[in-house]
Amino acid sequence: MSTQPAAPPSVPAPDLGMPIAEARATPEPRLHPVTGEPRRPWSIWACVVLAYLAVTVLVIGLLVAFWVSKTVETFAQAAWLNGVVATEPGSLVRIGMVAALFAVAVAVGAGGIIVGYYGWKGYGWARIAGLVAVGVGLLTLLGNAWMIGSLVPLALAAGTLWLPDSRAYCDAWQARRHPTPAPVPDQGPIHYGPLPRYLA
Repeated sequence: MSTQPAAPPSVPAPDLGMPIAEARATPEPRLHPVTGEPRRPWSIWACVVLAYLAVTVLVIGLLVAFWVSKTVETFAQAAWLNGVVATEPGSLVRIGMVAALFAVAVAVGAGGIIVGYYGWKGYGWARIAGLVAVGVGLLTLLGNAWMIGSLVPLALAAGTLWLPDSRAYCDAWQARRHPTPAPVPDQGPIHYGPLPRYLA
């Protein structure tokens, strides 16, 4: 007769009524063999190219607006803002329109430069800056077709920063800039006060 204990009955897993979600691994960025820094994925390169392309198109649009508005007859056609109200040559309103158009180009261009530069450097907050830059970029609707066209590469540049490769790249730079300190190993109970051998 066998003396081995009987195997315990198997307990079925409880049915919670929902599928178990599988965790997807975040892509790990490759490191440069010399510097040890995270290598930039294609999405970061695309972000920089698109952001600076947006700034280039914006500047071209501003120059076109200035060129077209140099004559009295074509001033109103240079940009949407110029044709809002009728203005006299040399009036303060006309000067204000030109200054406002320049201010729009500076604000939108600064947003594109910030997105491209800090995305290249791997700062995670550049993703939020990209959304802000696109919001500020709506001011280009006051300009001409060239200036409005700069919104397309600017929005694409902001979008590339939200791709998984870009997020992993920014997370790797965050870990490199702010490394988590190694946990201190447990040393056992800590004795406070004089040691027992000195109490005798």
